[in-house]
Amino acid sequence: MRTLFGVMSGWVFALLWSSGTLSAAHLVGGHLTYTCLGGNDYEVKLRVYRDCGGSGAAFDNLADLAVYDASNNLILNVGVAKGTEFILPNNSTGNPCLSSPPGLCTEYADYTTVLNLPPIPGGYLLVHQRCCRNGGIDNVVNSGSYGNTYSVRIPDQGANCNSSPQFTAPPPIVLCLGDPLQVQIAASDPDGDSLHFEFCEILNGGGQSGGSGCNAVTPQPSCPPPYTAVPFAAGFSATNPMPGAPAITLEDSTGKMFGLPNQLGRFVVGICVTEFRNGLPLSTVRLDYQFIVTQCVSNLVADMLTPVEDPDINCVGLTVGFVNQSPNFTTLHWDFGVPGVLDDTSNVANPVFTFPYADTFTVQLIVNPGFVCSDTTTFQFVVQPEVTGNLLWTGVPCFEVQNIQYEAVGNWPPGSSFVWDFSPDASPIGWGQLVPPPVSWTTPGWHVAELFVTYPPNCQIVLSDSIFISNLNATVDAGPDQVIAPGQNAVLSANGGQSFYWYSDIPARYSGRYEQSIQVWPFADTTTFYVRVLDALGCAGIDSVRVFVVGPESDDPPANTLTPNGDGLNEFLDLSRFVESEPADFTVYNRWGSVVYQRLEYDNQWRGQDAGGNQLPDGSYYVVLVRSGIVLYKGPVHILRGR
Repeated sequence: MRTLFGVMSGWVFALLWSSGTLSAAHLVGGHLTYTCLGGNDYEVKLRVYRDCGGSGAAFDNLADLAVYDASNNLILNVGVAKGTEFILPNNSTGNPCLSSPPGLCTEYADYTTVLNLPPIPGGYLLVHQRCCRNGGIDNVVNSGSYGNTYSVRIPDQGANCNSSPQFTAPPPIVLCLGDPLQVQIAASDPDGDSLHFEFCEILNGGGQSGGSGCNAVTPQPSCPPPYTAVPFAAGFSATNPMPGAPAITLEDSTGKMFGLPNQLGRFVVGICVTEFRNGLPLSTVRLDYQFIVTQCVSNLVADMLTPVEDPDINCVGLTVGFVNQSPNFTTLHWDFGVPGVLDDTSNVANPVFTFPYADTFTVQLIVNPGFVCSDTTTFQFVVQPEVTGNLLWTGVPCFEVQNIQYEAVGNWPPGSSFVWDFSPDASPIGWGQLVPPPVSWTTPGWHVAELFVTYPPNCQIVLSDSIFISNLNATVDAGPDQVIAPGQNAVLSANGGQSFYWYSDIPARYSGRYEQSIQVWPFADTTTFYVRVLDALGCAGIDSVRVFVVGPESDDPPANTLTPNGDGLNEFLDLSRFVESEPADFTVYNRWGSVVYQRLEYDNQWRGQDAGGNQLPDGSYYVVLVRSGIVLYKGPVHILRGR
């Protein structure tokens, strides 16, 4: 929101304020800063801290911001909308080695707006007031009755536009009892001015009365100076706000707090940061902040994943991945223990390191090196070369022979043991030595052989290999199907294999069964003859051939060669003389006996296509024409498109 120079009327602001809360809040601090944007525009940011662990009221939806001139005349009064709320980490102790007890909670919200403030003599005072503070503050008596005044001056710089110092990060909310402080009050100056830090007064503002005056919970507008300081309890002061031995101090040039907190409690502190340019002060911002001194616990234990938890770490070879298991660390340092080597270190959380040789190395992990509470752990890692292997086999992978002989090759360490697993349908099922006996399976198909290799200290690898045991896979050819006349014999001859056995699906007469070539006399019009062969390796194979016996009506068979090439000759299979009076069903087989085309009520239009209308490859096919279960015609057909 950008607000022009002028006064916003009180009734408008009251209307806006009605969306906020008028009840007391557990305020624990805040500050007010500004940044010059140019053109007399200033971004003003109010940050308010509150205790979110108690029952106090929520943040106001609108925060009052009043602007006064050097004579305390009200120039502007605006309501600034609340931004996003943020909860500070409850383990924010300023020391990564320690954590605070649960239940502590501090949150903040920023109220940011842009004001247009032309230069005027004496500059401007920006102020926000709100009651009340957190109760139970140990260095302020009856702290819940006091409010807060956050103010900052914009100096009269004429045409020069100044930005105030900025607090860049919240301080830790928890300080640990007995832990030496090294707390940085983080601040910077956008204009590059030098900064001076000091403990200072905290200012009271607002009250517990009703209405909108200076004693109201939310004065409207926030009141002009002079302001009264919040009185410290006995033994405390603005420059000595916290108990410590050594005393708590603030380094003026760096903003670092030192000392040793020695008393539990809640302590409010004022920290003023003044910018100097050319040796002259310009503007001062005041951080009003509550620290909680509590009994912290160590949250730092150096821990790494070791072979005790994961034995596989010793089994991965010379390149080892290390895993840090230390909680709440900030920095760490690994030393991998290679003698005489200085670069065997790493500062990443989970490093990977390659050792130069196999040996036993003492690995060290230091968590938060350089901190007083850093922790160290060591463990001995047995590093050895990676074990690898492969499975080889010899034998005949057909079901009739098998006797597969496995061999495992690898860099097996001394003391290795071996267990084979060939599955329950194998003989043998498994074996407990490196070299197993020959293996056969009781069923054909795919089978898996596994070898489990266990080696010191407690490592194991698993090698596996798949093998396909074929069945009736030897190459054999029983020749093409044949058509004979009744009473004739067919000569059958098989190619492939070394031994033969012929048989048929229905009875027939044979000249012999164990020869490569035989003569047969079928008793039926269609007989399928099979030949089973064994090849030189002992593997079996089977092929079949059909013999069709064609009756007298087929003495004058139709032309059985198709040349469907578009020249008008032998384009289709003409079986019209069989289907002139009545329709018949037409089927085409390939040489393996599979149906490739079929049509009920043949129309003399088969032109060498398959069931999908695609052209069949050139070659021999077999057609059968049937009517009411009676074979009218059967015989070979040859497709020759290139003729």
